Amino acid sequence: MKKLAFFFLLILPFRYLFAQDLDYARKTVSDLTSSAFHGRGYVRHGDKKAARYIHKEYKKHNLKSFQKNYYQQFNISINTFPKKLILCTNGTKLAPGIDYIIACNSPPIKGIFPVYRLPNILNDYPRPQSLKQGIDLSGSFIIVDDSLGFLKRQNPFPSAGIIVLKNDKLWWHVSGCSQIEDYVSIDVLKEKMPVDASQIKLKIKNKFYKKYQTQNVIGYVKGIIQPDTFVVFTAHYDHLGRMGAETFFPGAHDNASGTAMLMDLARYYTQPENQPYYSIVFMAFSAEESGLKGSKYYTDHPLFPLENIRFLVNLDMVSSGSDGIMVVNGKVLEKEFSILKKVNEDHHLLKNIKKRPEAKNSDHYYFYEKGVPSFFIYTLGDEYTEYHTIDDKAEGLPFTEYDDLFTLLTKFVEAFPKY
Repeated sequence: MKKLAFFFLLILPFRYLFAQDLDYARKTVSDLTSSAFHGRGYVRHGDKKAARYIHKEYKKHNLKSFQKNYYQQFNISINTFPKKLILCTNGTKLAPGIDYIIACNSPPIKGIFPVYRLPNILNDYPRPQSLKQGIDLSGSFIIVDDSLGFLKRQNPFPSAGIIVLKNDKLWWHVSGCSQIEDYVSIDVLKEKMPVDASQIKLKIKNKFYKKYQTQNVIGYVKGIIQPDTFVVFTAHYDHLGRMGAETFFPGAHDNASGTAMLMDLARYYTQPENQPYYSIVFMAFSAEESGLKGSKYYTDHPLFPLENIRFLVNLDMVSSGSDGIMVVNGKVLEKEFSILKKVNEDHHLLKNIKKRPEAKNSDHYYFYEKGVPSFFIYTLGDEYTEYHTIDDKAEGLPFTEYDDLFTLLTKFVEAFPKY
């Protein structure tokens, strides 16, 4: 009996070695969010460095490839800010990413510019009376309160730029970077813009790529019974990159967390004892943040027939979980959602599994649009709230329900009807 107990103690570490590996996920997130990857954007080729990292991991796990390697290359148009940014008010230099955000479609500009404040309430929008008295605003910046932030989408004055005053923490997005406007748009913390400011000093230098080559990274594990039918896991590995030479956005929650789980799943399914019934594909997409372009390119140029996909699960922002998960498409794919719910109940995993209808909010969308049954899963919980900020760092990720979510996904795949 003692020998038997010793045997089980001996094999226990090996059993967990081939289940989920939170340490592996944390290391992956730590690596991908380091300054060496430049926010996994297009300044200093952060996307390519991240892609090489994922490629190396795929190779280490002995994934198969559909082509000569795991890359699927494509081109995007993208505006970037690779050089040092300068914004000064009343002689005080503001900190990019902390005190202000430059809209990603802003053009280059340099100089000292007068500023004009608009009242919070405009009685004669879009051209308030106070700015109609023969004032040429083409070389000036208009300052508006956040309640009038919609003006930066139109610039009806027209002015050299618009500054929107924000009360809360600043966040960035790059979904509009495929073209450049003819005016600058800046979000500034309200407390950092002096009430008596009459001018600003500004320097923005951009680099616009008409055809920037980026890449998806795709590998698979061959199914032992139905190798030509596929279950697909996806996650986007790109993030916002650098805004200027000094500031980068690490993107730990969004979406190094999903990428890490994707790679951990790849590691899991390559183990002999976890060989899958169907083939399992792992798609790490680029250019999600710039408009779902990596997944759109894939669905237009699939490496195997889309109709051969039994099911797809997209993982995006999965590092919390105290309140469970949200399942986009859960309300339209009721059969698969009921399987997911039953697996969760049978194994006592997550607190809640909530559902939403279809939404164009991550990389599952273009698959679903073309008839591929797909879920987009993200975690819920107030324990982590950073989103598109410079503070979305590896050190703060709780990974509250990583193990349970990982188990849910693998048991969900096992529970699929085999036909």
